[in-house]
Amino acid sequence: MLYDCPECGLPTTVTSQGKAAGSDGPVEVVGVRCVADHWFLGPGDTLRRLLPMPRRSDR
Repeated sequence: MLYDCPECGLPTTVTSQGKAAGSDGPVEVVGVRCVADHWFLGPGDTLRRLLPMPRRSDR
């Protein structure tokens, strides 16, 4: 899964994943690191996921 870096917008890779207790139940926690060496750990639903580019069909 790829995400945008919250600081610079470059692609990140997931370094860790898990669940943490939250006031409304378990929360998905994701650690990410971008190509500019920024590190973040936080709720996965607050990070913007990069969508795969659609493939062009060959004719």
